[in-house]
Amino acid sequence: MRIRLLVVPMVGLLTAASALGNPGAGDVPFAFEFSAPGGSIPEIDLNGDLEGISTFPLTMTNPQITQIFNLELELTGLTHTEPADLDIYLIDPFGETLEVMTDKGDSVPIINLTLIFNDAGDPLPSDVDPLVSGTYLAEGPGGLGNFSKQSGGTDAWLLLIIDDSAGDQGFLESWTLRGTGVPEPVTLSLLAVGAVACLRRRRA
Repeated sequence: MRIRLLVVPMVGLLTAASALGNPGAGDVPFAFEFSAPGGSIPEIDLNGDLEGISTFPLTMTNPQITQIFNLELELTGLTHTEPADLDIYLIDPFGETLEVMTDKGDSVPIINLTLIFNDAGDPLPSDVDPLVSGTYLAEGPGGLGNFSKQSGGTDAWLLLIIDDSAGDQGFLESWTLRGTGVPEPVTLSLLAVGAVACLRRRRA
């Protein structure tokens, strides 16, 4: 009798898990925003060491995102004595890499700039024009629209900044990813698996 009482809830759990896992069921887009600290941007070492490479991680959590519809990158407090030295890339959790900005700003120092990149921004200034705060298109083909993705776990993104010349240094205060996406559906699959295991133990 005890086993029969467990079987009925199990059927309900499996049915609910199937419904919740069905694409389109409860997939309501929501706005998200995640930020992470930056840090120093050291110059490259002429001896060949990789001291000119800075990596700043950011993790998207709570909720986990299964698909991104649009994405915007913001760099806050970017300072550098020679911005033309900078090559900036955004890397998603699956290794997809976007060239955000390279060799811009000539030799005009920048102080505490806010640079926003999205697919509706303006073209970046030419290599010989000063770099100023604003909203821009990323340089890489496809732009930030390349990052429509399926969730794969921790969702650790990476901002990569390379200072490719010696003699100048800089700093990034923080960086932010924001946009619209679909949260990972709440599923009862794991709960159902646990109930099956419990049922098997009782029957044993």
